[in-house]
Amino acid sequence: MCVKAAAGRTLLQETVVAGADGSLANVLVQLIGEFPDVPVPREPVTIDQSACVYNPRVVAIQLGQPLRVKNSDPGLHNVHGESTGTDRFNVGQPMADMVNTFQLRNEGLLRLRCDVHLWMVAYVGVVKHPYFAVTNAAGTFTIGGVPPGTHTIQAWHERYGRLMSSVSVDPGGTANVEFTYSGSEQPSDPWR
Repeated sequence: MCVKAAAGRTLLQETVVAGADGSLANVLVQLIGEFPDVPVPREPVTIDQSACVYNPRVVAIQLGQPLRVKNSDPGLHNVHGESTGTDRFNVGQPMADMVNTFQLRNEGLLRLRCDVHLWMVAYVGVVKHPYFAVTNAAGTFTIGGVPPGTHTIQAWHERYGRLMSSVSVDPGGTANVEFTYSGSEQPSDPWR
């Protein structure tokens, strides 16, 4: 099924997606701390199982926002969620176009795996506020509407782990923050 679904493309494990300039995609970036409550988006964030790969590989949602996982392949996948909190599930999706929606209850990281196709993995950052982003192919991100002040900001990558920094945002202003992984990071548990 996977060979047919991939239509001749080689399936790649996209653990590290780096550009020639050192840019790094799929890094979850979020502010750390307490912020005033804001409405939670009702629109689900969707991860698709297509050609035996989870796409996108890394997403982030606001706590309370639905997570939707779809099977676009013509055969069995399962959605096995393992959390740094208490959100855990394991649901089979034996046919194309099956969709399951999950309401996560804890902030933290959720790892999705397919127990049928062991290379399939995705990560969901669950954040209790809206001040987060995932880096794109150019290694950049934008977090909008950040309250003025000095904030702790964290970057997380599945292979390289966490980096922390500080950022100061002026009222109505913008700020730049840059994270640099050396490539030699060895987190004790790469998904936490």
